[in-house]
Amino acid sequence: MANYAYERLSAQDASFLVFESPNTHMHLAWTWIFSGGSLVGADGGVDIARVRQHVASRLFRFPRFRQRIVYSPVEHHPVWVDDAGFKLHYHVRHASLPEPGDERRLMALASSIVSQPLDRSKPLWEMWVVEGLSGGRFAVVTKTHHCMIDGVSTVDLMTGLLDTQAREQPDESVDWIPRPAPNGQELWRDSILDRVGLTVSLLRDLGGEVGQLHATPREELVSRIEAWRETLSASVSGAPETPLNHPPGPHRFVNWLRLGRAEVAARAERHGGTEDDVVLTTVAGAIWRWFARSGFRLRRQSFRVVIPAIQPRGDGGGHGNRAAGWIIPLPVDEPNAQRRFRAIARATAKLTPANQTLGLERVLQAAEIGGSVLLEAGVELSRRLHPYNLIVSRIPGPREPRFLLDARLDEAYPQLPLFNNQSLAIGVATIGDHLDLGLIGDWEVTQDLSTFVEDLRAAFAEL
Repeated sequence: MANYAYERLSAQDASFLVFESPNTHMHLAWTWIFSGGSLVGADGGVDIARVRQHVASRLFRFPRFRQRIVYSPVEHHPVWVDDAGFKLHYHVRHASLPEPGDERRLMALASSIVSQPLDRSKPLWEMWVVEGLSGGRFAVVTKTHHCMIDGVSTVDLMTGLLDTQAREQPDESVDWIPRPAPNGQELWRDSILDRVGLTVSLLRDLGGEVGQLHATPREELVSRIEAWRETLSASVSGAPETPLNHPPGPHRFVNWLRLGRAEVAARAERHGGTEDDVVLTTVAGAIWRWFARSGFRLRRQSFRVVIPAIQPRGDGGGHGNRAAGWIIPLPVDEPNAQRRFRAIARATAKLTPANQTLGLERVLQAAEIGGSVLLEAGVELSRRLHPYNLIVSRIPGPREPRFLLDARLDEAYPQLPLFNNQSLAIGVATIGDHLDLGLIGDWEVTQDLSTFVEDLRAAFAEL
């Protein structure tokens, strides 16, 4: 038995390390806003020591948060090893807002935090506890690298760190002993064995899927083939150039908007669609206003939005990435809200998990067998093609109340990465009885995003 321990990153997880550049930071961020409870003192300060004790008591649930990245020799594939020098104080940080501690100042601080890349020599996460928010509140801004986690897994972390009942004192911390890391020779030997195992697994799985396709009803098979054809066509042809699609700089603006879920559901029912259709129609209406102000027209091209779709985990858990995505046209050149809604509802009605996920695992397995050269070539091709204009990600969060010790979570806004040639991304989290829309934009293009938030309000009101 080996006297060392490590875990290889999957091809999908590793791709986010390859995508990252000084201007495209591949971390997922959240801004959580809490009602203070006993954590907030009379002067508005937060008891950071108690917060750190609480986080320390929960880290045993998330082993990846005490691991760092190293690379295997020759193939240069990333693996996770325990960080023997792990220091919680580095990751759980403390900040304060200037007076009067309003949300505009919180947005400015969050913008600064998410504009900085994570240090790859350490575990790839940070948690900023922000005091001084008005109304006896405080905020927590988190950053977690996309190679560690996807949108749904960040909610798993939220539910693991937060409780359903208020409590004042943290649990006792669990002792942690880092496991020895392998040397270069051991990693190289293991990588050869891994390639053999992956090849055998891929051939076995392909054989089983060919048999399943023979048993698939003809109508369902035709639907899947059509979905594959549309996605491949969109990926190969590339998305049109728009005022929202430029290579981003390093600086970000963050903003957010909260919608009542009952209002969203009422609009969905009234127009005969889903809550996701309402969100996409609202986004399309806001972009229509943006383009109208700038005098931009698409000229018969389709503005494309990618909707990440989370695959069910077949391995019983974990916090890596299990996401793929659908690419659909977004009618941002349609001035009528009801016609926008109908066009989006028709497009989303065609999307099913089978159409989206079949074959994805096999492509990723092939990338793992091909190694870093194939993976980097695929990422570079994706950079050049620019298959979509915008990401809108729906993240299901907890419906019941959640507490950080005795501080109640009131709002939670996701901030997604900006990939190459993107100046805006939108995350939509379901928190309690609200939808929390987190916006992130490139500083050079989106300015402060407040005008776009008003565009979203107006487009939502139209429905």
